[in-house]
Amino acid sequence: MMKKILIALLVLAVIGGGIGLYLWNKPHRTAENEKPVATLAAEELFQQFSTDEKTATATYLDKTIEVNGTVNKVSTTEAGDTKITMATSDMMAEVACILKQGENTTGVESGMEIAIKGICIGYDTDVQLQQSVIVKK
Repeated sequence: MMKKILIALLVLAVIGGGIGLYLWNKPHRTAENEKPVATLAAEELFQQFSTDEKTATATYLDKTIEVNGTVNKVSTTEAGDTKITMATSDMMAEVACILKQGENTTGVESGMEIAIKGICIGYDTDVQLQQSVIVKK
């Protein structure tokens, strides 16, 4: 009886280890290979979140969207990620796009029109997109 319990525990440990290894090595989700659920201007996206955050969150949260607009600034976050912000009509708010690792930003500068596809992670004075890729410069 004790031998069967030990074998069952060993099998469960191997299965658990296999699942853990799979999850550890699973590639990060990026917007690069996903089809956007919506394509809209940065201003329109910001207006939807600022006027009805609950509906906009239900519509876009954790979904890939494509946003086009004017680059406000290209910067680096504290974590070392590249961030492109798009201007909106509100001087205190932007659409902030954190780019996926290795995304080429050569030639991207303030004032130019750009299209970025990213995964929406919510709204906190700025609309936030992560794992973003540049669609059109």
